[in-house]
Amino acid sequence: MKDLSISALSANLYAIPIVLISILCTVGPFVLIWDWQTFTQGFLSIYLALPYFIAAFVLGSFLHEVLHAVGFLIFGKLKVSQVKIGIIWIFITPFAHCRVPLKASVYRIALLLPAILLGIVPSIVAIIIGKSWLLIYGTIFTVLAGGDILIFWIMKKVKNDELVKDHPERCGCYIV
Repeated sequence: MKDLSISALSANLYAIPIVLISILCTVGPFVLIWDWQTFTQGFLSIYLALPYFIAAFVLGSFLHEVLHAVGFLIFGKLKVSQVKIGIIWIFITPFAHCRVPLKASVYRIALLLPAILLGIVPSIVAIIIGKSWLLIYGTIFTVLAGGDILIFWIMKKVKNDELVKDHPERCGCYIV
């Protein structure tokens, strides 16, 4: 089995360029279309509603992992018992883990589902309607998917029909 995994710390460090690109790709168009003042108003609205923002962040972090699990279940046609959602309490970090091998194409979909639904789609909507608080939310969840995007990149040479198995402890997978 070829190991395509990295530690959570490495994933966070290697994801820094993804973070910068995400910010440029979301904030840049917003500011060009609307203006800097409209963008900064989003920070003020978040500050004024900080408890709601914190709740949305916590729920969104858990939903991020649920979306990974949903991707495994629906696109991998798995049983609920084959997917585990939990929390690593020492780091207060939710996780989703697929217990069985599946096609790399399915694994890729499950990897990107949270980035698309929680990050990219809200960011695009925010750019269209001019809501900077929504852009900030979308950018944060795109940034939080940086590790997932990195694993997607690491898997670039894996053929779609090859079987991969989710790594039980690290970010990424094995080629079976």
